[in-house]
Amino acid sequence: MAGSVWWQRLWELTLAFGQSGLLGFGGGPGVVPFIKQQVVDRYHWMDEAGFAETLALGNALPGPIATKLAASIGFKVAGVAGLLAATIAAVAPTAVAMIALFGLFQAYQHSPAVAGALKAVKPVAVALMLQVAWDLGTQSFPGPSTWLIGIASTVLLFAGVNPALVVAGALLVGAVFKV
Repeated sequence: MAGSVWWQRLWELTLAFGQSGLLGFGGGPGVVPFIKQQVVDRYHWMDEAGFAETLALGNALPGPIATKLAASIGFKVAGVAGLLAATIAAVAPTAVAMIALFGLFQAYQHSPAVAGALKAVKPVAVALMLQVAWDLGTQSFPGPSTWLIGIASTVLLFAGVNPALVVAGALLVGAVFKV
């Protein structure tokens, strides 16, 4: 990769994942729509199917999904330097914001305005997660067998089965039956 293109990619990764780290609310699932918008729609580093596969793989591994997506996509786009740039950009805004806002929250946690703001933003985070679920669901269920796996997984999860067992079972079913 040419020098100027390489630096440009690192800068784009930093901007994309930095924006996601700054604007994502509600934990990992709340940041996924921002990452998807940057990776698929803005920079075209992946298509919908590739993003869905990366997200599924990331969800099968332990740890925060935003960090895993940043590392994986950063590596795909610009190698180890891209991995580092995207991961630092995804994590740094949250770390700095948490340190800065912790004191403010402690001082004003009983304020009705702060409580109201937090209550108001929670439905937005849920709506963002539903949007991503819908977008990825349309890509992830191409045939009847994948619909059955999705329905069975949902039932098992709502029944209280450990998510790791559900993921392991889906991997096994997919490998054995070549879904």
